[in-house]
Amino acid sequence: MAESKNNDRKLPRGVYVLASLMFLAGGALMLAALVLPILGTAMVPWFIYLLYGTYFVVMGYGLWGGKRWAYFATLLMCAVLTFYQFQNALVLGQDALVQVILLVAIAVYMLLPAVRAAFLAQPNAQQ
Repeated sequence: MAESKNNDRKLPRGVYVLASLMFLAGGALMLAALVLPILGTAMVPWFIYLLYGTYFVVMGYGLWGGKRWAYFATLLMCAVLTFYQFQNALVLGQDALVQVILLVAIAVYMLLPAVRAAFLAQPNAQQ
């Protein structure tokens, strides 16, 4: 008999917005994996776009479902991408201010007590 998991905890609305943006980004990257090679304008191999898009879709799924691993993966993603934005700004001279501000805003939001508690709260014991 399969156990049904009753997820009665409520996630903040911003988590659903972030998950929706992850789904949107993942879909756009998967579409790019198909369209850009056909147009001959792909600067990156198609499977990189596909893997990156799959990553975003999986992250969106985890955030939408309130998975604990998605919380930590989101914070890790923000840290790694912020590092790469700083690296691009210093080495390549690219403007990365908007990207860094968005990544820091996501990380700060995820560290808010209500959001952190929603992901890290212990699930109710089965009765």
